[in-house]
Amino acid sequence: MTTRAAMDEQTYMNFYRESVSGYSKKAQRKICKKLITDGKITFDTQTKISFDNNEPKFFEKNDPDIIISSTTMTPDFMGFYEEWEYEKLYKYSVPFFYDSNKSICELLQELGIAKFDEYNYSPDYILRTSIQDATPMWYEKNGKFFVKFVMQKSYFKGDAYEQVDYRYPVLLYFDEALKVIEIRYDALKYTNQQADSDVYPNFVNYCLHWLRDSLKLDIFLCEHENAIDVVNDKSDSSVRMYKQMMDLKSGGAAELKAAKGRDAVLPFVGELRELIDENEELFDKSNEIKELLLKYLNDIEATASYPYIYIKWENAVESQSYIVKITFDYLSQKYTLLQHMTGTCNDLGMERMNNAIKYLCESGSFTKGEQIKY
Repeated sequence: MTTRAAMDEQTYMNFYRESVSGYSKKAQRKICKKLITDGKITFDTQTKISFDNNEPKFFEKNDPDIIISSTTMTPDFMGFYEEWEYEKLYKYSVPFFYDSNKSICELLQELGIAKFDEYNYSPDYILRTSIQDATPMWYEKNGKFFVKFVMQKSYFKGDAYEQVDYRYPVLLYFDEALKVIEIRYDALKYTNQQADSDVYPNFVNYCLHWLRDSLKLDIFLCEHENAIDVVNDKSDSSVRMYKQMMDLKSGGAAELKAAKGRDAVLPFVGELRELIDENEELFDKSNEIKELLLKYLNDIEATASYPYIYIKWENAVESQSYIVKITFDYLSQKYTLLQHMTGTCNDLGMERMNNAIKYLCESGSFTKGEQIKY
């Protein structure tokens, strides 16, 4: 591990400020709402709300820019923002299955890494520059377990190429009931810089090695062969195919956004099948032509590959509906990538991620594949 000196408190806190100020306005409003709900800030000069014998911080108005700028630079809020990094919505996740003869809690305790506690959190004021050197910390909520690695990253913004330093967490999420692990992370910030194409594979590969070497888990691929068929099953109308990409053997490709209440199908293939069904008597008079056409359509679908699909979880209130893009064969190693879209959905917490992976596993869309060998 590379030895680094500790930062002074204000420098360390500034990493929180630059990180959170880079979130979307929707995410910042979500943070402010949670600060209010948790009784950590108030706008009422007459109301005294206490938490852990401390009064909330007073603000004259609900201005996310002012609230976030102030609270991220106040040490008393450090635990709050650390916890937010466990519970927030991440843009990407890579799922795997695992086996172990011990519980995750036992394994984490035996490993001896620190457990996060918001009210007793005390940092060492050191942020590593690589995931290999980052010191992990674990967290438990509602029977789900998390391990977080935090690094310092930077990017340049504006015409003056001002360097901005920010926190970059990579999170491991464990669902013991499903025997599933997700590696969760966000997109790195790049402005006037060339992105490192190996950075995400390095994160994923390091986490897989850590899970094997440190937690002694057997890791298995997430198999997704049945995902499209399962999602297209009409028995569950709350989850449907929203969009899909199909690569053809001929070299062509097509992306189709599904009409409301309809499955996404390859253009022309679905129409031709419908044409045959609607003119069944006519085609039955020339069964040879019918069989020839059906064979052609079957061959197109059988030889095509599906690089990605979009799945939508529909709710009566559109602002509670969310979309997940699933990319198959991610990193050219048969991994699966989930990309969580924000869009109009107001849920920017981990629960929608937890619910998505739960549905995909319990429905049979994702199944346990072959063990990963190192």
